[in-house]
Amino acid sequence: MSEIDIEHDVELVDTDTLIPYTNNPKEHPDKQIQKIASSIKNYGWDQPIVVDEHNEIIKGHGRLQAAELLDLTEVPIIRREDLTDAEKKASRIADNKTAESEWIDDALETEIELLDEETEIDLDTTGFDDDEINDLLNSLDDNESDIEYTDKIKTPTYEPTQDEPPALSECFDTSRYTELIEAIEASDVSGELEEFLRFAAQRHIVFDYENIAEYFAHADPELQELMELLTLVIVDYDQAIEQGFVKYVDETMEEIEDAG
Repeated sequence: MSEIDIEHDVELVDTDTLIPYTNNPKEHPDKQIQKIASSIKNYGWDQPIVVDEHNEIIKGHGRLQAAELLDLTEVPIIRREDLTDAEKKASRIADNKTAESEWIDDALETEIELLDEETEIDLDTTGFDDDEINDLLNSLDDNESDIEYTDKIKTPTYEPTQDEPPALSECFDTSRYTELIEAIEASDVSGELEEFLRFAAQRHIVFDYENIAEYFAHADPELQELMELLTLVIVDYDQAIEQGFVKYVDETMEEIEDAG
C-alpha cells in the first residue's frame, strides 16, 4: 500500500457472510460484548466492520458478536482489498493496541457527574458498570469533601518570648531578591522597564513574621506604628501579636457602628 486511501464505500451485508479471523489475538469477553451491543443499540452503528476481499474480518470481531447478540441480520462493512496478508495482520493488531490508553481520572469523573444530572441518559450506556460508576461518583465526592470552604480567616499568632529582639537580618531573607537584581542589572533592559522589574523582584523577599513579631515587641512606639502601617504586624486588642488585617477589620466595624 503506497498511498493513503480514505475513500472506502460502506456496504450493508448479511452477518452470516462474514468470516471471523481464526487467529484473532484480541479476546472479547461476554461482558465487553454486552457493552458494545448496548452502545450500538443506544447510539447507533457508526463504526463499520472492516473486511478483506474474502469477507474475512480485519477489524470488528467484537462488533460482529454484538450484532449477533442484538439479532441483527445486516451490518455495515468497509471492504479492504488493497492490503497484503502481512498488512492485514499488522492492521488487526494495531487496531487493538492503539486503542489502549489511560483515562484522565478528573475529566472522566466530571463527565460522569454531569451525565448523572441528565435524566434522559442511563449511565449504564457509557460502558461502565454500576460499581465502576459508583466508584467514579464517590471519588468526586471525596475530592470535594477535602476542600473546606469558610469565611473565617485563620491568621498566624505570635507571642513574644525573648528578652531581647532578634537581629534585624534574621527578620528577612533577600538571597533570591539579590540574585534577581543581579540578573536585571546584567541584562540589556533599561529605563522604565528596569524599574518595573526591580519592583517585581521585591516580591521574592521572604519575611520571617515570627522574628518580626519579636522585633516589634521590643521596638519603640514610632517604629511599631510604621511596622503596622506596612502590615508587617497588626496588633489586636484581644490577641498579642497577629499577622493579618485585624486592625483594618476592627476599624471598619467601628465605622459601620458609627454610621448606624
